[in-house]
Amino acid sequence: MVLFDPATIADTATFEQPRQAAAGIAWVFVNGTPAIADGRPIGARAGRALRRTTQGARPVG
Repeated sequence: MVLFDPATIADTATFEQPRQAAAGIAWVFVNGTPAIADGRPIGARAGRALRRTTQGARPVG
């Protein structure tokens, strides 16, 4: 779940710095665990990556 303010959300990435986080995203929850709190990553890794296969998506790990 992503909580954001639609009035302040903005893309901050550029061609020179493509990995910049978007502005205005306050909280991100993954499996009920905060991954971003008050706009800052906290290092939690509660989810799993999904990889696409010819049969559909499958979890990795």
